Amino acid sequence: MRAGTLRNYIKKTAALALGGALLFLSACGSEPEKAVLQDGAEMTIAVTEMADTLNPLYADSRLAQEFFLLVYDPLWRIDANGDPVNCLAEDYSLSSDQLTWTIRLRKGVTFSDGVPVTSADVKYTYETMMINSQNFDPCFDGISDIRCPDDYTLVITTDYVKSDMRDNPVPILPRHIWSAQADLRSFDNSEMIGSGPFVRDMVETGPQEISWTFRARANYFGGAAKLGSVRFLYYSTETVAGRAVSSGEVDGAMGLSDVQLTTLEGVPGVRLIQAYLPGSDIWGVAFNTRKGVFTSANMRVMVEYCTDRAWMLSMSSGDAGMIGSVWAGPGTDYFNSTVNLRGMSPSDALNVCYSEGYYDRDEDGKLENIVTGDPLVLSLYTSSQDSWSSTAATILKEGLETIGAQVDIKVVDGPVTGTCTPKANWDMCMLSWRGDANPVLAARRFRAANNSLTGWYSEAYESTYEQLCTAADEMAAQNAAYQLQQIVYDECPYMVLIYHSDIQALRDDSWTGYEDILTAAGGLFGIGSVDAYMAFEPVTETGA
Repeated sequence: MRAGTLRNYIKKTAALALGGALLFLSACGSEPEKAVLQDGAEMTIAVTEMADTLNPLYADSRLAQEFFLLVYDPLWRIDANGDPVNCLAEDYSLSSDQLTWTIRLRKGVTFSDGVPVTSADVKYTYETMMINSQNFDPCFDGISDIRCPDDYTLVITTDYVKSDMRDNPVPILPRHIWSAQADLRSFDNSEMIGSGPFVRDMVETGPQEISWTFRARANYFGGAAKLGSVRFLYYSTETVAGRAVSSGEVDGAMGLSDVQLTTLEGVPGVRLIQAYLPGSDIWGVAFNTRKGVFTSANMRVMVEYCTDRAWMLSMSSGDAGMIGSVWAGPGTDYFNSTVNLRGMSPSDALNVCYSEGYYDRDEDGKLENIVTGDPLVLSLYTSSQDSWSSTAATILKEGLETIGAQVDIKVVDGPVTGTCTPKANWDMCMLSWRGDANPVLAARRFRAANNSLTGWYSEAYESTYEQLCTAADEMAAQNAAYQLQQIVYDECPYMVLIYHSDIQALRDDSWTGYEDILTAAGGLFGIGSVDAYMAFEPVTETGA
């Protein structure tokens, strides 16, 4: 059964699945034993963003993803080293052609409401994610069939050798809860019933406070966390969050800005962390390759010759980042640091313009098309929601104007992608995206099928992407990822400007046990792993 056929089959059987779930619920005569929670110290973490939703099917915010790590289990977890380790999957075997995965689940694992986790929950989750979740849908590329021979065996068939199967981070949902929902999109999932090491504590907060609390499960199959609970407390600005860390009001913070690198430096008991994580933000420029001057790759490269990345980094991000080059960030294992970055060179930019037929014919300092006489005017869209992009856009405009190219900056209130659509007339737009620990998911973004913004297509990229998907080992996958980054850099449908670092803080006078995690992951929060939360323990009076 092909992937598309599988999706159609899922839709047709949705009603039957719902009916079966309702029968299952009515057959449960006794109340299942709920998760046993443990007492202990609470860690409070300051955050500067809101969780957009607690529904894993539609959540996009980094904070929501952090919550899902605590509450839910995938088949394989990603550890602090970025490697997949067994979680709900106890072991697996592959057929000789590597197209059939037989996965054996752990027995005795329960959701926090006491209902056992079975293969039916995994099948339901995967099939539901396939047709509902844009964020997780790429994880299922190549999967053509899912079967459950028994409660603790899952058989997944793929169309090709799927090298990233164990990198799938999808949280396994309880079928008995989710299949009973009439409308999955409107389901707020406030209780967050999962099988993970933490349970959401539905505590009431004061009128001025927005927070989310998660208590550790004492009987978690992977071993209990060393803290009792973790609370995420929302602050409206990075400055206020930084002050809360400095005063000891909170134990740590994530999502701080470069300003806090200065204000928190040297504060007794505060450890500052500047991390490049797999999910860190990447800032760049997209070119419209469908129409206008940027149908030419040479003209896209011309913009790079006019771009002062170092000045952009200093003015828009301070010390919280590094100069960008390729679409994979330095926090990933497959970052291609060998690319020969084209530096700022106005003379090279002018030579490109000359070769493309743009000259300053009347010597007024502005380039014109040698045939039509039209001035070289480029539109550059930026969003009022992104403080970095307005600064970077101004610097980019100044660089282009030094060679005689005129730039018309247009500021939109919402995301630039709402204005810079495939059919719209635009030349450049400032945008950012998050990296991913899985190279297949990261590379997928730039495929023609998923790259509707720029309209760029590369046969070499498509072919190499297939090599990445079917890579037999880690070295082959890394080599394919390197080549994909080089192809995009050479043809320049996007220009990567800055790798933004994730600035975090921890009261190390109150918490310990995290050093190995920090060494392995480069950060503590937002690392795509639950390891730090499992390792944190309070400092005792003796400092142990």
